Amino acid sequence: MTPRSTSPQPLAAASSDARNALDLPAIGWIVMAVAGLGGFVAATVFLLSHGVFGFDQPLLDAARGYQGYATLWSVISESANIPLIVIGVGMVFVLFFTKRKREAVLVALVLIAVTAGSEGVKQLVARPRPSGTDPNIPGVVYSFPSGHVLEALTIFGIIAIRGVRSRWPTLAKVLVVVAVVVDVFLVGVARVALSAHYPSDVIASAFAGLGVLGLYGVLTHQRAAQATSARSRSGAAAHGA
Repeated sequence: MTPRSTSPQPLAAASSDARNALDLPAIGWIVMAVAGLGGFVAATVFLLSHGVFGFDQPLLDAARGYQGYATLWSVISESANIPLIVIGVGMVFVLFFTKRKREAVLVALVLIAVTAGSEGVKQLVARPRPSGTDPNIPGVVYSFPSGHVLEALTIFGIIAIRGVRSRWPTLAKVLVVVAVVVDVFLVGVARVALSAHYPSDVIASAFAGLGVLGLYGVLTHQRAAQATSARSRSGAAAHGA
């Protein structure tokens, strides 16, 4: 009597089906959105209740020790101003004219919501800027949150997400993510060193930016997954041929 062989294929298929049903990337985006926006809301409520972040003043004093590099900090800070607006608008136009109209509209709405939401929260919290801010800078009234950090992370983060989902080489994907992290970090340090923000403004804005990217990831996940699947089938067909 020949012993019955057991094949791992059904188990592997079942495991694959379970992963597909669970959709781990979508869950990851949701967790990122909830954690990021939740952290930002918590910081906002804390400040509205007149809370004080104990780390703000020590870190602010430490950053002010590098004010001798004010020109460099100003250049980095301004890179997240007008140039960033141009990049954001340019991204929307590129998406629109490459037949990705739905995503172009989504990105435009995200950028509008981020800008308007940041200004709205500034007015709501009404946190004064740190002492030492140049009073001649137009529009410099309230401190929380940092619009520069929030918008930089949102715009460059969306570009990074699109890059990671593309056919770029793995090294290029890693480099673009690292570049975004470094840029946002430097913008945050620059804003604090220039006495335009408290460290907690920057940290809360980073949470908000991650939350927004999580929402973007969720809303674009299905189409991205379909595109990846189509590329895989195309590659398999070409290899088979």
